[in-house]
Amino acid sequence: MKVRPLSALALLFALPVMAQISDSTPVIEASGSAFTKAEFEQLLANDSRYKSAAGQPAARRALAESFGRAFALEAEAKRRQLDQQPNIQLQIRHATQQILANSLLVRLRRDYLGDEAKLTAHLEANKALYQQPKVRQILVRAKGSEIALAPGKRELSIDEARAKAVSLRAKLLAGADFSALAKVESDDVVSRTKGGELGYIQRGATGANFEAAAFSVPVGKVSEVVQTSNGFHILRVDDRQTVALATIKAALANDLAHRDIDALVANGYKLNDAYFAQ
Repeated sequence: MKVRPLSALALLFALPVMAQISDSTPVIEASGSAFTKAEFEQLLANDSRYKSAAGQPAARRALAESFGRAFALEAEAKRRQLDQQPNIQLQIRHATQQILANSLLVRLRRDYLGDEAKLTAHLEANKALYQQPKVRQILVRAKGSEIALAPGKRELSIDEARAKAVSLRAKLLAGADFSALAKVESDDVVSRTKGGELGYIQRGATGANFEAAAFSVPVGKVSEVVQTSNGFHILRVDDRQTVALATIKAALANDLAHRDIDALVANGYKLNDAYFAQ
């Protein structure tokens, strides 16, 4: 079937319809409430939950239908004056507080991301917090570990695994070569072939106990035995390096934003002790 191009007359009639969709044009309406084109597109652009829908017509329409349903139900709730009930007003107030608090945190992060001088100063003053340790480990697997049991190996109870780890640590303190011992004894099949080497560790990339040891043990020293869901670890830190500013800007901005939030909260409210002591 041959598709005919639009005639000049058809284009003439089509243009006014297209021109009507301006930024102020309502695109979702229900009982007096409305979202304009500008408001709808701003929501898509600024809310991470909806960004993926921006370039997908079907997803945009589905999202608009979801908002439309919410508008319709909001209108009916207001018609029944539910928004005037004290308990509902308190819930609305609390939800508003949460939205504003999160928006404040987002704004603080954004402001710090745009201020490289403050980020640099914070990094210089807190180098120890942002150094990455280069770690080796020997892992002794225990029963219930997320690590698969190697073929031919007997599964150790938690007490047996802990005792073995303590014994291996004693050998290291007595002068045993960490790399050689890891190749023979470690149950981590990935790092074992490299003498237990894990490389540089980022904060948040491991469990809390493992991270606490990795970031506190002095370079060249052997850690205490560390228990995780995988079993018992012995760590040695081979090196520490300060991370380049460009790679941790987001983390620095987040830390500074949370510092400001903590300061605001510390002196931002008070409780009635007489009431809460009851």
